[in-house]
Amino acid sequence: MAGLIIVAILFGGGFTFVILRISISSMFWFSKKPNDKQYVFKNQFPYYIIVLTTILTAILISSGFAYFAMYYVLGVYCLALLIWNFKLKHCKKTYNNTTHLTEQHQPKLP
Repeated sequence: MAGLIIVAILFGGGFTFVILRISISSMFWFSKKPNDKQYVFKNQFPYYIIVLTTILTAILISSGFAYFAMYYVLGVYCLALLIWNFKLKHCKKTYNNTTHLTEQHQPKLP
């Protein structure tokens, strides 16, 4: 029984982590300036946290303020903040802008 509970917690936690990671990464992928982390943080983070807080509050209210739901909401909120911190400070990946630059067919003619 304990093994089943551990597997359920790991599966639920892993699923939550993947969903949060994809949602935060999509903020960078679909931004006007994906390589400018401060721009993405200033423009996307407040909206992300407002929506996340609203969703988590709805989950907490609908569960009747159960202890498990409170711990889950607290864990999701902290995990989201940690992922944002990782993306802003530790991630070195740069995203290519899809600007279509064409080279001249005859560069530097005399």
